[in-house]
Amino acid sequence: MLARLLSLRVRLLAAMLVVACAGLAGSYLLIASLRRTNELATDREHATQVAQVIAATAAHATPAELAAEQRRLPNERVEVFRGGRRVYAGPLNPRELEVTVQAGFPGGRVVVEDHTSPHPSGVTPLETTGILAAIVLLVIGTALVVTTLLIRALRDPIERATRAARRVAAGDLGARIGSVSTDEFAELGRTFDDMANRLELSDRMQRRFLADVAHEIATPVNAIRGFAEALGDGTIADPGDREDALRSVAAQGERLDVLLQDLRELTRLDLADTVRREPVDLGALCRDVVARFRPQAAGAGVELVADAPRRPVVRPFDRRLLETVVDNFVSNAIRYTPTGGRVDLSVRHGRHEDAIAVRDTGIGIAPEHRSRVFDRLYRVDEARDRGSGGSGLGLAIAQRAARALGGRIELESELGRGTEFRLVLPRNALP
Repeated sequence: MLARLLSLRVRLLAAMLVVACAGLAGSYLLIASLRRTNELATDREHATQVAQVIAATAAHATPAELAAEQRRLPNERVEVFRGGRRVYAGPLNPRELEVTVQAGFPGGRVVVEDHTSPHPSGVTPLETTGILAAIVLLVIGTALVVTTLLIRALRDPIERATRAARRVAAGDLGARIGSVSTDEFAELGRTFDDMANRLELSDRMQRRFLADVAHEIATPVNAIRGFAEALGDGTIADPGDREDALRSVAAQGERLDVLLQDLRELTRLDLADTVRREPVDLGALCRDVVARFRPQAAGAGVELVADAPRRPVVRPFDRRLLETVVDNFVSNAIRYTPTGGRVDLSVRHGRHEDAIAVRDTGIGIAPEHRSRVFDRLYRVDEARDRGSGGSGLGLAIAQRAARALGGRIELESELGRGTEFRLVLPRNALP
């Protein structure tokens, strides 16, 4: 950009010089023409007055008297004619003839030729053009100084932005432009630094997520490998112990499978699959979810109830994404509700939005954990969640799916009394 500004300055200067030269040449010709016209008019008027003055006495004047009049006229040549013949003629003037006028008198006429003056009065066209040239050069010089100062003012923030952008492109996400000025470049600097902050935060979260995934995978893999070695070398020889070991290997394999399925789902949502809208009856969807999870709830000793209107309420949603969110809500509610508890799945319709709510009578979520339960691989209770088979990705998947739907997730919880998750879908924000 700076190179283009410098090139623009050179081209602007060249254009200004060309225009200035053309303008000065035109000004010189115009001034000369106007001056010439004005001089001719003035000389004609003066010569006419001279001719009239001489004509008043020319009828009886002697050649000597006429010669005396001629000597008082340095730029004019006088001729007097009486009776058809010339009685007096002043000396020839070698300078350029400008105007010839005549004045009559009884029996004759006076002819006055006005010639150019050897010492022209006033400012000449060349002098006037020189003054204009000085003014034009002053304007061009001022423009050159202004453009130079402007380029210098732009150079520093542009170079700082370029250096920071190159560092970010090279992988240094800690690069920042910083405060450069108070104008538009300040806004550019703030925008760039905000972008770099988000990139750095995203990079840290990605690294932490990968480390957490590696840890999550390593735990069941190590358990499977340990049991496999023990079964292979005969360390576990008792038939009952061998059956327990095989069940543990199967359980760890199932845990790995759940984690991999959740990772694939999260990756698919992160890659922003196209949202496929289709008519969905929210009440029917909730009843289907309850029917699908009822065996799991019964196995955990939890009552699962659907409070959905029988009257069809159809909205254009992506059913697959809706089920992703609601399935995670219901699965977590059953997992964290003690035996004898209850999970309610309900549909609520407002004026401008719809909501699917899942409320349980489980253990609740402490306030310090509520802002982080949607983080990937974050667990409120590490030991309980591992034991119950959760991957720690369910709510992260649910939140990503809710955003893809154009909605949001709301959370209310009280320790020891239960939790309610709501998927809120504004109707005017449907994708």
